[in-house]
Amino acid sequence: MSEIRIASRYAKSLIELANEQKSVEAVHADMELLSATCKASKELVIMLKSPIIHGDKKRQVLENSFTDFNKLTRLFVETVIRKGREAYLPLIAKEAIRMYNEEHNIASATVTTASPMDAKMMGEIRKTLEQKTGKKIVLESEVDPNLIGGLVVRLGDSLFDASISKQLKNIKKELVLN
Repeated sequence: MSEIRIASRYAKSLIELANEQKSVEAVHADMELLSATCKASKELVIMLKSPIIHGDKKRQVLENSFTDFNKLTRLFVETVIRKGREAYLPLIAKEAIRMYNEEHNIASATVTTASPMDAKMMGEIRKTLEQKTGKKIVLESEVDPNLIGGLVVRLGDSLFDASISKQLKNIKKELVLN
């Protein structure tokens, strides 16, 4: 079975159980924390995937690292480890966040610019995207000096590229063709 299918099944179970127990907000916050921690700590992800480290040790590390987890989240993580699926925890967290966002009409977008944006500009972009999509937008910002100027917005499967580097590539393409 593919990794994404395994993660989706576990995430779906977690979200359904959280909805039943009316703790979906707390579980979502826990999954956000787990996902962010896994992104920031390659060592944690390597430890979770390691076949050498016993499940009890992994459970202990996670318990010590995430002391503020909701009771349901702690039980869920223990169950995943007991079933030997702890390597999928980062992907399960991402899937749980995605499912929560779908359920609550939230979309994630990434804006890449050549230099850091101020809060006002981020707010304007968020507002524009929310008006276009009718969803609440969670906006992330990235910096890529190679863009030279302008911006690139990625929203789901859509990409809006208004960067100077893209415009220069288009001009170069036109010049080569003519």
